[in-house]
Amino acid sequence: MPLIDYSVLRDLLAEFDALTGAHNDAAPDTEQRLEDVKYTLCVYTGVRDPGQAVARARSLLRRVEATGRA
Repeated sequence: MPLIDYSVLRDLLAEFDALTGAHNDAAPDTEQRLEDVKYTLCVYTGVRDPGQAVARARSLLRRVEATGRA
């Protein structure tokens, strides 16, 4: 199992949420940053599909927060 820095994962999800909220009127640099964050979430979670990576990241954070380890 890979070692995960949950604070980094939390920050990535927060940035993803912020970027997808601004996605409708996004500038090209915002679009690129969103793609970068999705890619990083994929690498971090070991999942190739960005949608599944976001879901996996949320699941990991819920689990670790429920146990109080992060």
